[in-house]
Amino acid sequence: MKDNVLIIIPAFNPDENLKNVIDKLIQRNFKNIIVVDDGSKNYKPFEEIKDKVIILKHNKNKGKGEALKTAFKYCVNNEETANVVITVDSDGQHDVEDVEKMWKISEKNKDKVILGIRNFKKAPMCSKIGNAIINKKICKKTKINFKDTQTGLRAIPIKYLKDLIKIPGERYEYETNVLLYFAENKIEIIENEIKTIYIDKNKNSSFRKIKDSIKVYKTIKRNQNALWLSSECILVRQRFFNWICYSIKTN
Repeated sequence: MKDNVLIIIPAFNPDENLKNVIDKLIQRNFKNIIVVDDGSKNYKPFEEIKDKVIILKHNKNKGKGEALKTAFKYCVNNEETANVVITVDSDGQHDVEDVEKMWKISEKNKDKVILGIRNFKKAPMCSKIGNAIINKKICKKTKINFKDTQTGLRAIPIKYLKDLIKIPGERYEYETNVLLYFAENKIEIIENEIKTIYIDKNKNSSFRKIKDSIKVYKTIKRNQNALWLSSECILVRQRFFNWICYSIKTN
């Protein structure tokens, strides 16, 4: 039994992959699992797992960043005995074997953050280019040679959660801001290569192609001169680029 680790899974309109992820985690003796329903319209996947995990619910979609912070607040307020949390995506793109490897590395490195690093040689071209752009800018800003700044598979010592709750960001920019926090506070980061899995070309991504693309366009217009200066704008540009590639491929 892995009593000293908490698995956190943010989920927005998940499919059957969520149950598969939960079942595989439980088979590996990960029993302490928190799933955050980020305002989903489809309740069936959560009904299937409600007796196996803790489910925290948003009444409306707030974004991945807010979902993570909701789980972090729960951990802090309930004085969990775990010493590390591992964030895992709900769509099956994180192999459970890699989750276990992350836990084992964190056991030997109590105060360090562990990032699951993908091999982008196996990634779709748009993801490869988009991640290369954002990685370059964040590495320049932090002076740290990150290989994958957008990974969602992260092992984080629980003692950092009180500070992470205060970090701004509602959606995907939050994870970038968290990395910047680690860099600014000189928290050591270990990178661990994981399997690179893209299921049906990321069709279940919670990036809202039309609404978020309009938001992206407006953000770019507002920040033309300082687009590369903030982590949020860096991420916005990457998402916009990925959406353009997706539109070209599917039209």
